[in-house]
Amino acid sequence: MNTKNVLARSLFAGLVVVAILLTTIPVSAQGSLIPISDVTGGSGIFVLRGAAKGPPKRVLPSRASRSKEQRIESTRKVSRQYTTLAKVAPRRTRTEAVNPNDSRLANVAMMDKTAASRLFSGVGEYYLDRDNYNEAINFFRESLTLDAANAISQTGLSEALALKGNELLVKDSFPVARTFFEEALKYNAKNAPAFYGLAEVLTEMGKEDEAASNYELALANDKDLSEIYTPLGALYFQKGDVAKADQYLTKAVAASPTDPQAHYYFGLVRYSQNNNDAALAAFKKSASLDASNPEVAFYTGSTLLRLNNNTDAVAEFTKATTLRPKYFEAWMGLGEAQYELGNYPKAVEAYDKAAKLRNTNYEAFNNLGDAYRQMTPPNYNQAESNYNLAAMFIQRQPNFNKEDAADMYSKAAFSIAKQCEINIKQAKACRWDAAVKVLEEADKLSTSGVDAANLGWAYYNAARSDIANGNTQAARPKLEKAKLALQKVANGNATFVSGPMLNLGMALTDLGEYTSAVDVLNKVVKKEPKWAFALNELGLAYRGAAKYSDAAKAFKEATDKDKTFAQAYYNLGEAHYKNGNLGEARKALEQLRKMGAGNLAAKLDVTTNGQLRQGS
Repeated sequence: MNTKNVLARSLFAGLVVVAILLTTIPVSAQGSLIPISDVTGGSGIFVLRGAAKGPPKRVLPSRASRSKEQRIESTRKVSRQYTTLAKVAPRRTRTEAVNPNDSRLANVAMMDKTAASRLFSGVGEYYLDRDNYNEAINFFRESLTLDAANAISQTGLSEALALKGNELLVKDSFPVARTFFEEALKYNAKNAPAFYGLAEVLTEMGKEDEAASNYELALANDKDLSEIYTPLGALYFQKGDVAKADQYLTKAVAASPTDPQAHYYFGLVRYSQNNNDAALAAFKKSASLDASNPEVAFYTGSTLLRLNNNTDAVAEFTKATTLRPKYFEAWMGLGEAQYELGNYPKAVEAYDKAAKLRNTNYEAFNNLGDAYRQMTPPNYNQAESNYNLAAMFIQRQPNFNKEDAADMYSKAAFSIAKQCEINIKQAKACRWDAAVKVLEEADKLSTSGVDAANLGWAYYNAARSDIANGNTQAARPKLEKAKLALQKVANGNATFVSGPMLNLGMALTDLGEYTSAVDVLNKVVKKEPKWAFALNELGLAYRGAAKYSDAAKAFKEATDKDKTFAQAYYNLGEAHYKNGNLGEARKALEQLRKMGAGNLAAKLDVTTNGQLRQGS
């Protein structure tokens, strides 16, 4: 093992920071290559899935079902519409209303039962006209006791029972209401309000298919009850039948243009169809009719996110969380909008509230980790902690996505590595063994090759940390593990292979396997001709093999591509010196001095035993 490479890369961190500014090197939709270095010589390329910033994980409510309050409001509207229509055009054959103070009622005991039954029917009609359903039911029942074949009393009782049932629904008495609807249908199998009310009870019970069937029977028996379009359309949307939901909700907004609930569910249909402009218009219309619905504000914000109007989305999500402070999905949406705007501290606040509301939700912890990682300055310790929590919680889900879990572990390792860059400057130890541990977990879960590449990178850096601390005995097994992991990826067909191959070449150099290192690194520079740091690594491999002329050529190419690459100038000067070319070595020394790289210039002077200085 050649520990001299630690010195040869001692300012590699400076190279990466200056030449690449720690930006990502995009390779494909599969991943981004991110240089990571520290002044101990630990360095290399980390493969991050997707873009470095990455989109947050979005969370929507699991089911857009109507609330009990919405169902009660629908019942009020349907009952009101039915009674209004029935007064203009009765939905059954009626008899003349009879005032309960009518003198004939005093002699009802002496009347013919059929005549008495008709008289009681009239009193039932009187009370029904005045929405006194209890008395109407009593008189219609008494009428049928006298004459069970009285058709007017049968349908009258059915209507009174249905309307009484709907009155009970408004009072949130669903189980009792059901008995009224079922009895109503015994007396009149075409009773639209009874079918509607039964549908509402079945919706409350979660029996969606039966509920939809009863809503449709209500409309089939009374096509004028347009207020049913909204609950029926909403139910079909909840069932996932967007085509039928669209059919009924299109009718609903046309028939009831001032119904906020109709516009809200119509907006959900358009949102599900990715017709975002129409969805936004519908949600805004709903909000203009009723500003108290937090779901409307939430979906308005979600639609604005899709339209990249993140500023207005922040306002809508804020409104949703104001209306409902424990609205988990709205806090997640607010975090996403702030994240997309680059307001990472605000994103942290929102995601933190979401995580506290659902303290086992992996999306919240993953997004919180992302927001901490993107802050200026980044908080990598908090990022790591939240990624580890996210990885733990996602694995508690049945049939969880293993690649997502691996990605969370991977980002935890990335955060450990980036914290290492900070720790080195503060004379604190790096935690490469912790990075190895989480990447081992990631590699168990993933089949993409990304985590095998990063695991090799972590083994390599853990080994270099041991070398820097003088523990070469502990380093070699880690370098061997790095080699095996990186060879596995390099021999595959991963589109991000350049980064792992660079890491493999560096590991081979440190293992003293210079011929193999040269072969691998030549492939890297051929694939990535702009990577000056890869040329520097190739030069180090040649130098290890005592091929100083080839080493000097590689270092010269590196400095030609990046004229601020001080470490490569040092290596170039040393290679020329080893090759006996003191004039070119002297030029490298002078270049270091011009660049203000005094430490490297002094180091090169010592390495060459002062011969370059003596000849100058």
